[in-house]
Amino acid sequence: MTTVTFFKSEIYGLIGFEAAGHTDFADEGEDIVCAAVSALTQSVMDGLIKVVKAPVMYEVDEENAYLTVCLTSECDTDTLRDSQILLETLRESIEGIAFNYPEYVRMNYQERRKFTCSA
Repeated sequence: MTTVTFFKSEIYGLIGFEAAGHTDFADEGEDIVCAAVSALTQSVMDGLIKVVKAPVMYEVDEENAYLTVCLTSECDTDTLRDSQILLETLRESIEGIAFNYPEYVRMNYQERRKFTCSA
């Protein structure tokens, strides 16, 4: 199962996410659920870094199917606003996948008091 955890701040809104685990919907190379989650999370990471130019920390471990992306405290108001658009779009998309494939994708939230990837 893949679990996508969104990091949420009461003050700033969504400030990052973590995707962990293999969905095991189908064999490697044919797993459309895994491919969808991977494409969405990697696209949002690229969008934050290359389009929005948001200051982010990230970690990728392809072998263990793990990706974490977090905005940093250097985020200004405009960048934070633009980042919210991408992060909320990811949240909505993952919510749809989790609804349609509940035995393969789970979504949850972790409250964060500050910009960080660690709890």
